[in-house]
Amino acid sequence: MAGMIDEKKYERIMQRIAQLGTWLEEEAPYALADQRHLDPHTPEQAYWHLGYHRGLSDMLSFLKDRTEDSEGTASPSHVAGQDE
Repeated sequence: MAGMIDEKKYERIMQRIAQLGTWLEEEAPYALADQRHLDPHTPEQAYWHLGYHRGLSDMLSFLKDRTEDSEGTASPSHVAGQDE
């Protein structure tokens, strides 16, 4: 990873991946087997794409950000449907 990404950011990304894996195992163990996001024109597919889009956008912002907040994390995503 040397030269590609800051080591602290790499560690935070790996930690978040592990946290999400734990959450999925505890809260939705069926999700990996079901793969309902692959069914065309379903809410599951739409939410999968929404989550992936947000994840990529957040990751790009996180990697470009030279200054981090007090917890050292990227800013959270905008939540759809919330008033601004």
